Amino acid sequence: MIAKAVSLNADQIMLDLEDSVPVEEKENARSTVVSALKEHDWGNKILSFRINGLDTPFAYRDIVEVVEQAGERLYSLVVPKVNTGCDIYMVSKLLDQIENFMGFKARIRLEASIESAEGMVNAYEIATATDRLDALVFGISDYSASVNMKNVGISSHGEQEDIYPGHRYHYPLSRMIMAAKAANLLAIDAPYGNFKDAEGLKKSCEIAAALGADGKWAIHPVQIDTINDTFVPGAEEIKQAEKVLKAYKKAEEKKHGAAAIDGKMIDGASLRNARRIYEQAKVFGLLRK
Repeated sequence: MIAKAVSLNADQIMLDLEDSVPVEEKENARSTVVSALKEHDWGNKILSFRINGLDTPFAYRDIVEVVEQAGERLYSLVVPKVNTGCDIYMVSKLLDQIENFMGFKARIRLEASIESAEGMVNAYEIATATDRLDALVFGISDYSASVNMKNVGISSHGEQEDIYPGHRYHYPLSRMIMAAKAANLLAIDAPYGNFKDAEGLKKSCEIAAALGADGKWAIHPVQIDTINDTFVPGAEEIKQAEKVLKAYKKAEEKKHGAAAIDGKMIDGASLRNARRIYEQAKVFGLLRK
């Protein structure tokens, strides 16, 4: 699986030490992650690994062993089941010590997975706990368990949600996204469990994007293209953004505070949204030449 991941069309690869690893394999898994980070040619992919929860006896050794041996290959560390700002602050301080001891030039970034009612209540506190933090990630399955949601799918990762009139994860996902954006972080949606349900995945991606999420974890390679297609600006979206930017530029030249396109008023808020889409398109190389 790790060797295959090298060639996948994913922005980021996360090597896991947590839920996908049986307890009896926790120790061996660390050396597997270290070997994978050091021995494979990952190209330009962002490399991360997920430690075990801070309430387990494995987490601190996950951090020390993997970071000391392969920290220079890592971009970020994913912390699961973050409940308070103190959790993420503690990990940041431990990384300070390891980086200083090892003489690393770059600081390892952090991503905090919000997976409980307590974590959701404290989402903004978590988002502002350290300047290492890049993203908040929605942990849908454990969050569901923490608030005693009825489980209607085998994996409890967002599938078969027609038991509720609407999107039953709307509030927690939106709350997490608001906390992330208020702290100028990325907001990443949970993976969709049924990797054979392409239609369900597409709908889940569209809902998350509509709420403001910047991306979504993939649990299987077949999901990557759908996720990328949803969260990367589309041709019509880019065209509309360029139209807004041109119209607003003309309005500025005439010293107007707003402009109109096709009878619809555009103002500063419209401009900021258009700039965001345009900059995303530029990063992904989607602008017309």
